[in-house]
Amino acid sequence: MVAFGGGVAAVLVVGGGIYWGLSRAGGPRSVPVIEPDPRPFKVRPDDPGGLRVPNQDELIFERNRGSNLQPRDARLAPEPEAPSLEALRAQVAQPPPRAAAPEAPAATPQPQLPAAVPRTAATVAPAPAPAAEQPAAPTTFAPAANGRIRVQLGALTSEESARGEWDRLARAHADLLGAFQPQVVRFEREGQTTLYRLRTGGFANTATAQAFCEQAKAKRMPCVVVR
Repeated sequence: MVAFGGGVAAVLVVGGGIYWGLSRAGGPRSVPVIEPDPRPFKVRPDDPGGLRVPNQDELIFERNRGSNLQPRDARLAPEPEAPSLEALRAQVAQPPPRAAAPEAPAATPQPQLPAAVPRTAATVAPAPAPAAEQPAAPTTFAPAANGRIRVQLGALTSEESARGEWDRLARAHADLLGAFQPQVVRFEREGQTTLYRLRTGGFANTATAQAFCEQAKAKRMPCVVVR
């Protein structure tokens, strides 16, 4: 206990000595403060040289350099005037102007036409009726003195039938067969029925015989030129 009290007394003595010494020296020295150089850090030369950029002194560049510039006063357009109620009422009260009706075009004078001259109706004589065509007179055929060309008018199974056919044709077509005489020619075939060919003729040539057959066929008569 005595030792602890002695330590405390020693500390108090040392602390009191230090305090007495400092107070004698006029207090602790103040910490020195370094002041900044009042001269500008960067000085722009009078002739910087290099590429000259137009409009480099505009406000936007000053802002990029960090300058504390105040924005310029913005000029605003004057506010539009409020519409006058009296003017609007006057416009509503007045009726819209009527469009002027287009003027009617002046009538174009019509040219005077000469009076029509009465025409005398021409009398047209009726055309004569065409004459009826007269049928050509049939050619009259007759056997030649030495004619050997004949025509065949049919083939029947008996001589009597052949002569009876001639009589029928001669009566029906006397104008064509009146000058001719019948000729019956027997035609036998092995194993077949015997035929009797009815012929007539005595034409001078084949052309005359063919002309005869044409008229016979026109009368629905069978006719074939034979030698």
